[in-house]
Amino acid sequence: MKKVAGLLSVFGLLLLTLFSGCIGNDYSSVEIVENSPYPEFIYLNKDMLKVITNKTSEHQTPDYFFVIFDGAYIDKNNYSKIAVKTPLWRFGSLFADENIKTKNGMIFLNSDYVQKPDLKYNKPLNYNDVIVYNKNYGIFIEIGEEYNYAELITENLNENRYFMENIDDIVGKNIINRTIIENEDLLLGTYVLENGIPVGDINNSLFKMNITSTS
Repeated sequence: MKKVAGLLSVFGLLLLTLFSGCIGNDYSSVEIVENSPYPEFIYLNKDMLKVITNKTSEHQTPDYFFVIFDGAYIDKNNYSKIAVKTPLWRFGSLFADENIKTKNGMIFLNSDYVQKPDLKYNKPLNYNDVIVYNKNYGIFIEIGEEYNYAELITENLNENRYFMENIDDIVGKNIINRTIIENEDLLLGTYVLENGIPVGDINNSLFKMNITSTS
């Protein structure tokens, strides 16, 4: 991850110097899932990308550096594979080699486009600071000042409802309140979580998400 943070710093500082008038875009949760180059992924918006980069880098990166990025996708099956979404993606070709590729609005680090995700959990939702998406569920998270918030969507199965009603935490943050509703063949859980950036908790806590699907 430190190598990735270093590459991002090089890209950002050079591109920001050349194209300081460009800024990143904000996308809805639906657009983020549709644009994913990986079928199962973790998405970090540019604010969370800043936190992760500074957490794993030896030097703090200034806030203004991140305005040229929209966010980053991490392949959930291989966390070293990352796709950074930026309006300046074409200029990433200046640094292209066997580990760096550019296409479809993204700079790929240690990876390439795989395929679109299954869109069955891709409904208009409220949160997109962090998105965790796989074949069994989608989790959409907002990092707030006082609380964190999460929406969990999955298939309407009895075992999934039981799990959603009894789980103690999401991405390592304790649940304060929850509401679960049925939406045709899907379940949607809305959760209020304790505050805090889930750095270091995202990967480990997901192994406790005992949610299934019929497909």
